[in-house]
Amino acid sequence: MRPTFDNAALIDWLAAQDPKRFYDYTNCDKCLLAQYLRCRGFPHAFVDTDRAHMRRYGLDPRDLPPGWNDVAQGRPWTFGAALTRAREVLK
Repeated sequence: MRPTFDNAALIDWLAAQDPKRFYDYTNCDKCLLAQYLRCRGFPHAFVDTDRAHMRRYGLDPRDLPPGWNDVAQGRPWTFGAALTRAREVLK
């Protein structure tokens, strides 16, 4: 399994999601990246535009890798569109 904050891991996860399903970028609890982190084993993680917060696990906030917020923030907020953006931004 790839490390959690690996670009290819995020792209693989996005590719496995329903491309038509929407996510809410403005909800730090239910945004694309929070959903990804929950799937990766951090059920209480939340995300802001710069960091992933996983303090419950004894981890300090972690800076998001370059481009990750761009992938999540772009419109439309569907997993398919995010996958397209990720393949462009996270080469």
